[in-house]
Amino acid sequence: MQFDLRKGVYFHNGEPFNAQSVRFSIERYLDPKTAFPARGFIDTIDHVEIVDDHRVNIVTKMPDGLLLNRIAGFIVMVPPEYYRNNPAIDLQEKPIGTGAFVFKNWIAGDRIELSANRSYWRKSYPRVSSLIFRFIPENDQVRALMDGSVDILTNLPGTKTFEVQHSGKTYVVKRETFYTVAGNFNTARAPLSDIRIRKALNLAVDRQSLVRYDILGNGGPIGTLSLPGEFGHNPNILPYPFDLKKAQQLLSAAGYPHGLRLHVLLKVNAERTGKIIASQLARIGVKEDITFVSDADLFAQLRDRARWDMAIYDVPDPMYHAFFITSIFLSGQSPFALSSSTALDDRFSRLVGTLDTGQQRVVAEDIDDFVHVNYLALPTYQRIRTYGLRRGVSFVPYISGMPYFFSTEIDKRAEHK
Repeated sequence: MQFDLRKGVYFHNGEPFNAQSVRFSIERYLDPKTAFPARGFIDTIDHVEIVDDHRVNIVTKMPDGLLLNRIAGFIVMVPPEYYRNNPAIDLQEKPIGTGAFVFKNWIAGDRIELSANRSYWRKSYPRVSSLIFRFIPENDQVRALMDGSVDILTNLPGTKTFEVQHSGKTYVVKRETFYTVAGNFNTARAPLSDIRIRKALNLAVDRQSLVRYDILGNGGPIGTLSLPGEFGHNPNILPYPFDLKKAQQLLSAAGYPHGLRLHVLLKVNAERTGKIIASQLARIGVKEDITFVSDADLFAQLRDRARWDMAIYDVPDPMYHAFFITSIFLSGQSPFALSSSTALDDRFSRLVGTLDTGQQRVVAEDIDDFVHVNYLALPTYQRIRTYGLRRGVSFVPYISGMPYFFSTEIDKRAEHK
């Protein structure tokens, strides 16, 4: 696939964005020495050819109908000289890109400070002079919004929406997003190698109550790992019914009339969801030994796949495609999967190799159906993300849930109306 590169774009350190930087950036991801954990998701890329200074060919090992989605979801451009000549700690603590904001300072556990890139290629942007991302204890976040310490709260608790909407100084924005929390089964060993157990767990989860108590109504139950609105999502699949009696019958038939115990890895971002699911599964005698893990340590913990029966974690979809979340949880190439299925991996390969969008949709919907009927995961809901904003702040959330601020504006006059 050939790309014509935008001219007049520069990295924050002054290096030009050109064909050389594209080749360096992509091949850096592919280099085993980089140890990129999601390399399997870009492994169809073979190499990059430079046509001229502002034109490149990305050459794949096979036809790849998801190449554009992969690049958008996983790959960022970096300045070659800076990344060649600085130690790894500098690259981690002083990142450089081409974006609308330039890294300025990081105080661990407190804040990240960015300043406007006045050489940004998109003229008249960004609209604010700086960004400060503050790390504030959850119980103090709404108070910080109300007293003006922060302008935008990106995860407003549902219990606080009425207070924020009617304070006179703040308001609420809601946006359905490509974001979910789900359970990941280890189907390679007992007990979850038995479809009856997997079905029982899914029937024992009351997803309507989960939406009500976990996210206070800001979402909707789903029966797939893919999300409504994504390309390839199967709209005909409904959430699993809530049926405790049937779930208990299935456990008994599988040889667990008195319940069972599962070793569960729970990402801290999904702690509330995971605890509610645990309390619901306890009603059919399923007990959980839960180990909490941070986002940074999730991959390392999942390397020891034999240790876990189930993992529960949250995930957004930066690829805007039904393939992404399902493959993250279930693909043999995923570093975040506890187990995989040859039949499912064959379907993933067929989906990737399909260039016709109509046929690609058919294969993607078939993957949704295969996962659903075989109870290969524990889907929950699609999240409606709720934001709290100060009056005068104009912020448009992206459907991916990723926080982009280049077009954010602040009208100080509106704060006093």
